[in-house]
Amino acid sequence: MEQIGSVLGRVGKMIPSTSTLPPGTATLKEALRAGVLTDAEPTKCKFCGELLQPVGLLITGLDEPRWLRSDDDYEDCACPDAVKQREDTRKEKEAAQRIERERAYREKVDRMIKNSRLGKRFWSRTFETYRIDNRNKPVYETVKRYAENFAEHKERGEGLYLSGGFGTGKTHLAAAICHEVIKQGYQPIFGTMITLLERIKATYNSGAAEKTEWQIIDYYINCDLLIIDDLGKERPTGWALEKLYGIINARYEDCRPIVITANYGISQIEKRLAGDNAETAGAIVSRLYEMCRGVSLTWGDVRKTSFVREINNEKST
Repeated sequence: MEQIGSVLGRVGKMIPSTSTLPPGTATLKEALRAGVLTDAEPTKCKFCGELLQPVGLLITGLDEPRWLRSDDDYEDCACPDAVKQREDTRKEKEAAQRIERERAYREKVDRMIKNSRLGKRFWSRTFETYRIDNRNKPVYETVKRYAENFAEHKERGEGLYLSGGFGTGKTHLAAAICHEVIKQGYQPIFGTMITLLERIKATYNSGAAEKTEWQIIDYYINCDLLIIDDLGKERPTGWALEKLYGIINARYEDCRPIVITANYGISQIEKRLAGDNAETAGAIVSRLYEMCRGVSLTWGDVRKTSFVREINNEKST
């Protein structure tokens, strides 16, 4: 016995093509009226038995009309059970999509953290893990506001200069900035002046270098945020100072922000960097004055405080 769709298809050919049907979803009846040949047939709702028409994308305006559909494309039934099933399916799909987005986001963040060169010790150094007390709260809030509003500061090329003694939490705050801007989709680079410049030196070994000197320098110049930790901890060579100047000057000219941590205030760092090239050191510091807002961490070494507290706790037990 010939299928209903085949019979209607022959009838459909006898119907003059309207050719005025706009592209869009069409039922079997509309497709046949347009001259489409198909074996598609109506089906019944598995819940209420209502007859449901096949639907598909009707394309006219070609040599012959086309009706694009898969075997399970039918009208939606309006009965309560069918509506509930569609809602349950939608929720399941949204949940799966949310899980996939979260997985993709975690992978992206992990990749950006790796690309930032942030050391493993600092992967957990976020604003959430920073210990806040009455002394450091104003500094914490200042730095956190900077990170949360990074888009505005990036546009203006504004950075921070965090200065304070050993163990005051400068690097933790700098790492927290790194984490926050990554969550916002920006790519920072994090490292000490020595580790940053060591990557440049590694390019001189032509047999093992994966990138050229200029590729590394260009990466430092054009990343969304350059974070230099412990600036001035070691006195730089003339070569190191020239490279540092080139990177900072290029970011200065392009209004790209820098975050600096140092044991020395910005007025002292020039002497620390100077060595045999006071002019270059002066040029670097002059630009940092304009590029960065100074933030002083004036309290003592929190590492020692935590260590003493742990010892006292052990004694009390």
